[in-house]
Amino acid sequence: MGEEVQERDIYSLIENYSLATNVGCKAFDSEGNMITEISIGNESSFCKLICDCEEGKKDCKQSYINGGLQAEKLGEAYIYSCPYGLVNWAVPILENNKLKYFLTGGPVLIYQVNDLLLKKIVKQNSLLEAKIDEIEVNLSSLNKIDTVRVRHLAEMLMRLAKGLMADNIDELRKRRELNEINARIAETVHSLKQDNEGNEVLYPFEKENELISKVKLGDKEGAREILNEILGFIYFQTGSKFEMVKSKAIELMVILARASIEIGADLEVIFGLEYIYLEEINQVENINQLSGSLAKVLDRFIEATFVLKNVKNKDIIRRAMKYIRKNYDRNIKLDQVASEVGLSASYFSKLFKEELNISYIDYLNRVRIEEGKKLLEKEYPLADIAQMSGFNDQSYFSKVFKKLEGVSPGRWRCEGNKGRIKAEER
Repeated sequence: MGEEVQERDIYSLIENYSLATNVGCKAFDSEGNMITEISIGNESSFCKLICDCEEGKKDCKQSYINGGLQAEKLGEAYIYSCPYGLVNWAVPILENNKLKYFLTGGPVLIYQVNDLLLKKIVKQNSLLEAKIDEIEVNLSSLNKIDTVRVRHLAEMLMRLAKGLMADNIDELRKRRELNEINARIAETVHSLKQDNEGNEVLYPFEKENELISKVKLGDKEGAREILNEILGFIYFQTGSKFEMVKSKAIELMVILARASIEIGADLEVIFGLEYIYLEEINQVENINQLSGSLAKVLDRFIEATFVLKNVKNKDIIRRAMKYIRKNYDRNIKLDQVASEVGLSASYFSKLFKEELNISYIDYLNRVRIEEGKKLLEKEYPLADIAQMSGFNDQSYFSKVFKKLEGVSPGRWRCEGNKGRIKAEER
């Protein structure tokens, strides 16, 4: 169990923040009860006018609570407008991975006081109409800050809050990552709804092939992007029926395991991971947790496929792999990639082979063949595919392809077309 967050540290934090930024700051417990505040300028006078009536007090408290809970969910700063048109930002303070306190910055104005804002205030609470002149005076003296500075102020408060919860930083990172995953899935679902309203949408088997390709190349970012697209389709097609989504998620895990084994990952390691994550997926209770579990499965399978023996070389090797994946269609040489990561060609070649158990040229060829397989799904001539994949010679392309895939490019294309026809007939 980590150290408890001390309220005296919170008092010190918000005092330093307010004095340094000239922006008000408040601290609340997890129930939304304010434990301390520092106000700047006339913000307290404005808020007091709003809170003089029960309805205004209730609006303000609920707004703060909603901001704090959203910040907790996201694992980062959350910028929002209060019911009366002012801008605030909230950051969470976790203890034992649960919300203990939350801090807010603001309120501030991001535009000039005008009739539209005053009308919004009265519309929110008609009892304030009698005080509108006084409200306008108080509003006019509030901090006016542009949106860029608001974002930086929110990030600064989040950085300070992290200093109070060092033992919970990993939990915050997980929440941010899960939020990003779910946001991308939601984008896919929205896009499918717009583009296919009333029409049947076939399962994107080609996306599974792309996912396998990314796993085989150790492209974690690319694989995650495609996994999110597949999950978005599954949610769209099943109407987010949880058991159906879970069933398809288990199928995807098996596909990922097979791809890792095909490329040379340790069989026992992958089977062990598969068992562990099968248990985890069976125990998840909602779609958000399921998305996070699958992303974790994907990362671990890629790591098991490309085991880096020395942690200090991890960044160098990952950068080199990324550079190769980005420039595979050019005539890139070993010394170019070595220069990109700041090493001599001979040392880089030795390091790459030692860390990944595959030579630079073999990895480059693997990248090119995976890209060539995508092109084979289209009607390009083999000579053009060879060129677009980075091979200067069609015969060499065919030779490498057969070595890696066990069949010629022409045979692979033919068998792939048969498979797609069968899939479409299902």
